[in-house]
Amino acid sequence: MRPINPQGKAPLVTKARTRLLHSDLPYRVNHLRDAIQRVPAESFADNQAFEAGAVAGRVLLDFLGIGYDAKTESLKESRAHSNKEGLTDDVKVIDLDGEYVCLSNLSSAEQDILAKFIHGVHKACAHLTIDSDHQLTAEIFRAAAPIILRLYECHAPKA
Repeated sequence: MRPINPQGKAPLVTKARTRLLHSDLPYRVNHLRDAIQRVPAESFADNQAFEAGAVAGRVLLDFLGIGYDAKTESLKESRAHSNKEGLTDDVKVIDLDGEYVCLSNLSSAEQDILAKFIHGVHKACAHLTIDSDHQLTAEIFRAAAPIILRLYECHAPKA
């Protein structure tokens, strides 16, 4: 756990920063990229890759400060670290000296796609549900993945 400073950052030690930039974040980006080539899924391995890619995409969006408001079924800022007595284990893009995505810079179509994507990941992958009407289709995934990758490239610091 790391302390959250008054600016809302939870700075990282050099070793952790290096690991995130050279290993943990590329690992998730690679899951997302791999899954793009595998949808629509034609095998069990494709389904596994799709689910891993969807969860990785959701993690990257949260890292970039993008969340989902279930009440309004739309995107919301997700910039707060989990906070237990001023400590967190969350990592946000600002902790690595990147910048949050400003939702107003996304088109309404992009916002709609990402909202459907996050809702779908929550219902289809992150929680065990039945008859949830999650709508995480191959089309939504294929539309969301390039947006997520573009936002990551623009807002995350380079390794």
